[in-house]
Amino acid sequence: MERTATLSWIIHLVLFFGIHILVLKCRTIKSGWLFLIMPIVVTCTFREPVKSYYLDPGALELHADSMVVAETARGVELGRVKFLPREMSEDKFAGPLRPVLRLATEADLRRDEENKQREADAMLALRERIDFHGLPMKPIKCELLHDRSRMFFFYESEGRVDFRELLRDISARLGTRMQFQQVNPREAAKLLGGLGICGQELCCASYLTSMPPVTLKMAKEQGLSLTPSKISGVCGRLMCCLRYETEFYRDQHMKLPPTGSPVDSPEGPGHVLYVDVFSENCVIELGDGRRITVPGEDLRALREERGPVHACKNSVKNGGSCGGASGGGACKSGGGCGKDGACGCIYMKPKGQIALTPVLA
Repeated sequence: MERTATLSWIIHLVLFFGIHILVLKCRTIKSGWLFLIMPIVVTCTFREPVKSYYLDPGALELHADSMVVAETARGVELGRVKFLPREMSEDKFAGPLRPVLRLATEADLRRDEENKQREADAMLALRERIDFHGLPMKPIKCELLHDRSRMFFFYESEGRVDFRELLRDISARLGTRMQFQQVNPREAAKLLGGLGICGQELCCASYLTSMPPVTLKMAKEQGLSLTPSKISGVCGRLMCCLRYETEFYRDQHMKLPPTGSPVDSPEGPGHVLYVDVFSENCVIELGDGRRITVPGEDLRALREERGPVHACKNSVKNGGSCGGASGGGACKSGGGCGKDGACGCIYMKPKGQIALTPVLA
């Protein structure tokens, strides 16, 4: 009996506290559905228009493109509202929300213009003092916080630089706290912005939130010229856009035969001279020297029907005398070989003699 009473009390306590906690988290009950309270956030951008930050709007009435003064991880900055305030689950952002302090006034906008002039003057002073100290640093950009409590200096260098003397020197000259930050060439291009060889604004400075690695293999897979000036961006590194179509080219290469490979075509065996990944057409050179264009779908159907094409048993690769580009054809025309190993080209006799039948491997 006592055990039953104790269990009943525990159940009542759990229900009591559970209901109260749920009520505290609830804002309204509408149409029979229970809506839990979610924080209201506003999306703003600051110096880097690519990155978006979630902030607490408080009681402010904000509109898109409104200029605001907000607190960020670096300090107080002037920013722009990107999206209107809305509810958002707490798992969408990390850490506590920083507040929007106020809507920007005319005085804030004038102060921002003055800060930009101060940044330009600071860059001139930094260049002069870097040369004076003889440091291997390339100044990229200066950013002054809205309240002028700190200035960030971005520089590029091949190795580590001991800038302690420079930091003390320039801080005393400018009368503000300085923070030096080293960046790589890609980050420098992102900070400075500009136009690419396509005539559009740099991807890294306009919409790329991250910069994944780009390799030379991606340019090779797309059949691009490997001349550095044609595949390099303004940062001197491989262009970020080389990565955009890589998956498409890889998928197409999986479906189409590689250049130089022996294939069976509707008009006989041959080897692939050229592959158009967009139209999925392949240019095939037959054993008699003719060139035909065959859709990749037809080549795949023939492969499924007849099986893979085997190289000529008498090919140079196998120690024989057949010197076709694909290992099929004593006439060196590069004709492919059939399933039975027969050479798919016509053996060409010297001028004035009749061509013989296909030579067996």
